[in-house]
Amino acid sequence: MSFTTSLPDNKDHIWKKVFIAISIAILIIMPLLSKDYGQSGDEWLEIEYGRDIYNYFFAGDNQALDYSNKSLQYQGMELYGGFTDYYSEVLHRMFPSVPILHAKHFFYAIEGALMMIFTGLLAFRLSRKWSVGTVALLFIIFSPRLFGESMNNPKDIPHALGYAMAMYGLIALLQDFPHKLWKHALILAIGFGITFGQRPAGGLLQACYIVMFIGLYYLLNKEFAAQLKADNSKLMKRLVLLVGGALLVGFAIGFSAWPFGLQSPVSNALISLKGMTNRDIVLRVLFDGEYGYNNNMPWYYEFKWICITNPLVVLAGVVLFLALVFRAIKEYGMFTVLFLLFCSFFPLLYMIYKKSSVHDTWRHVFFVYVFWAIMAALGWNLLTTLFKEVKYRQLVPVIAILGLIPTIAWTFRSHPNQYVYFNELQGGVKGAFGNYDLDYYQNSGKQAADWIRANVKPIPGRKVQVGSNMGGFDKYFAKDTAWIRSEYVRFPSRHEQVWDYYITYGRFISAEQLQGGHWPPDNVIHAIAIDGAVLSAIIQRKSNASIDAHKAMEAKDFATAVSKYEEYLKTDKSDDNVWLDYGISLASIGRMNEAISAINNAVKIDPSRPEVYQVLSQIYQAIGNTQAANDAMMSAQSLMMAEQEKQKPQEEE
Repeated sequence: MSFTTSLPDNKDHIWKKVFIAISIAILIIMPLLSKDYGQSGDEWLEIEYGRDIYNYFFAGDNQALDYSNKSLQYQGMELYGGFTDYYSEVLHRMFPSVPILHAKHFFYAIEGALMMIFTGLLAFRLSRKWSVGTVALLFIIFSPRLFGESMNNPKDIPHALGYAMAMYGLIALLQDFPHKLWKHALILAIGFGITFGQRPAGGLLQACYIVMFIGLYYLLNKEFAAQLKADNSKLMKRLVLLVGGALLVGFAIGFSAWPFGLQSPVSNALISLKGMTNRDIVLRVLFDGEYGYNNNMPWYYEFKWICITNPLVVLAGVVLFLALVFRAIKEYGMFTVLFLLFCSFFPLLYMIYKKSSVHDTWRHVFFVYVFWAIMAALGWNLLTTLFKEVKYRQLVPVIAILGLIPTIAWTFRSHPNQYVYFNELQGGVKGAFGNYDLDYYQNSGKQAADWIRANVKPIPGRKVQVGSNMGGFDKYFAKDTAWIRSEYVRFPSRHEQVWDYYITYGRFISAEQLQGGHWPPDNVIHAIAIDGAVLSAIIQRKSNASIDAHKAMEAKDFATAVSKYEEYLKTDKSDDNVWLDYGISLASIGRMNEAISAINNAVKIDPSRPEVYQVLSQIYQAIGNTQAANDAMMSAQSLMMAEQEKQKPQEEE
């Protein structure tokens, strides 16, 4: 059986030139654009990890070996490879005058561009058509989620690069066997090294896949099998040495940036595999309009995320491939079909089978989308087999590219927040607002910080106080500490804290608040939004009375608390915690009916909080309204039971 029955048409050399031009363009443009993107939510941890690895090699610091002495956010960090974190740190040390985020984002963007290029190259290899490779390349470039995260995601995009690059090297080696072996083996080695260097557990699995695919190709390709059996098995030995050598080089690349692994390469790699199979991290995620926990998501969680956050033309191509699978076998060969189906779906199905914990959205499985994009391009190409006339066959890739135009336009319009993309199935970003996490990686924080610098004037005699519920937001003002002081402030506690400006983003805000139009809160002076959906907002404080009210309430001076809360509520009526505390203070001085009214205002803003109903129940009980007290307590108990149910992890097989 041949690898593919497709042959290049006489116009395919033009597509090759187009492919090369696009590849060069993204290798130049993406790193240049990367400076526009914000620090992702846990990127400051990755920056520290890269610094710790550097210090391990050059300063004898052993922090990179064990993070059990640090806070919860750091736990298990040593189980990850440090390829991107370490080598981007090396780049920063080479150019210390470049801001560290710019240097690291530049590095990540190059990896993202290479991931896209190798996706297109692999599509070309599997189809033998540069038109298909070009379509696959454009499909993945204009899949906005991957484009956006290529700028500030130091884990998942490099991992996808490793997968794409290694599989390209493997397929090229098998196709060209016994020629050009060293070149392809080197690509295989580097790709596998990046995979293992990012996630050792994923690298170990990929090594198994590589061996499996070689065996499958041997079984399905008679010409290849005949070559290996000939010449007294010299070619078989050569293949084994090349692939084995490539894997060993890949392991060396991965271990070069993984101090924990270097301590005991075999046992610690297995410890990483066990630790990564089902992470203990529990995250609260917004999915299908309600919050749940990542260790108890529906089985279709990843599939739905992929289907609502990628261009419809790509999804249509996947459907075409699956619908025309028998034609695909005839056109591309059984191996290609099985290879793509396995790489596209097995990791997702295995996660479902193991009931694995997932992360926020589908970023940790970006590597499978490489193969979805390829499958889509091959699916559109299958339409060419339905036409006899060459001119119609040549129109198919053009039509596929034209189908990307709405997404291309959106990509430019939404810069630099492409990663919040939702397609028409979800009604776009606006339709997803309040139903799914949008700016979960807090990318828009940079735009908010830039706005503060450009529009806020220094305050004579003291620093401008900036609070935010974005972790690490203070790092944007590292060079502005002479006039700005920034710190983390929890969104529910914002009325208690001192700040002049507060930057809030929508993650972890209750779904009821988002859906009810109660976020962003009052006093917004600037919002970062896409298609009418707010990603983050800057609030200006109009009164400090809530701070005094909170202090008075803590001192049990409820009369003063009431007076101060009333003063504050003239400037901001959007804070449910203010209404709750105001209601408690009113009840404490005997103004029960007013207290009930105040607490009902808190319920209107956020009806998902059981503690609010509990307080309401106590007040109703105090005034003798037993029925209302029971109703409020039942509401509280119902909410608590629902929350407990969500927290129950799925049982593993």
